[in-house]
Amino acid sequence: MRYRVYPLLTGHFTVAFNGKGDLKFPRVKDIPSYIFLLVDENGEAVVVDTGFDLNHIPAPDSHGEREPEQEIPYLIKQTGIDPLNVKKIIQTHLHWDHAAGIKHFPNAEIYLQAGEIEGLFNLREYEETSFCPAHWIDRLENFILLDGDHKILPGIEVIRTGGHTQGHQAVKIEGENQSILLLGDSPFTYEWLWTLVPDAYWDEYRSGKGGKFFWTAELLSVIDKWYKKMKPGSTRLLKDYTIDDLQSLGDMKVFSHDPGLKGKEYL
Repeated sequence: MRYRVYPLLTGHFTVAFNGKGDLKFPRVKDIPSYIFLLVDENGEAVVVDTGFDLNHIPAPDSHGEREPEQEIPYLIKQTGIDPLNVKKIIQTHLHWDHAAGIKHFPNAEIYLQAGEIEGLFNLREYEETSFCPAHWIDRLENFILLDGDHKILPGIEVIRTGGHTQGHQAVKIEGENQSILLLGDSPFTYEWLWTLVPDAYWDEYRSGKGGKFFWTAELLSVIDKWYKKMKPGSTRLLKDYTIDDLQSLGDMKVFSHDPGLKGKEYL
């Protein structure tokens, strides 16, 4: 089976933690956020990642922009697909800028690595702000947990890459003319970012408008209780992929925030 792959731009965001002169946090500015719609020869659709929420962009000086025609339901319908008929979502990972639009696909199963959930119990200090369980906690029963590489459908395979998050996965697709590897955010990591913001700034942020980005113990308990029931019987020790590892996995490699996708109707 071959697929037409539509890169759909859902807006741009800027992540900024300005602080004072002693804070050296990089300004991540005007980042394009793409989701991907895969449509097979019979018109059946699969969605890869689900974008960001304008009202949930962590860091105190952050903001986002989205035009009306960049709303996910509108984008999907423009391709002739009804979001209600989408039966499968593949999440490369669960960061806030990739998983906020799950709500637009109420009838879909959601495929992700078990390691992505496992990693939520071992986050670095403050790293919880990179995830927003409110985007998906009411859909836990629709999660399909995978343990490594897996064929989702003929022509669509996920490859557990790790690196960016513990359970990050790429998606390999048999496109109309070539194989396409949707990289998500692999293999980039954020470990160094957490060392750039002193504790005093985090404390001030948590006590103010940033409080909503931090988790409660009750929330983690809900996830833990569900995961203990649903996790695979045994999980394998899986290696993390490097850039060199990924180079040979597809004819075309596509990063989720690639500005070069602008203006492309399909891949």
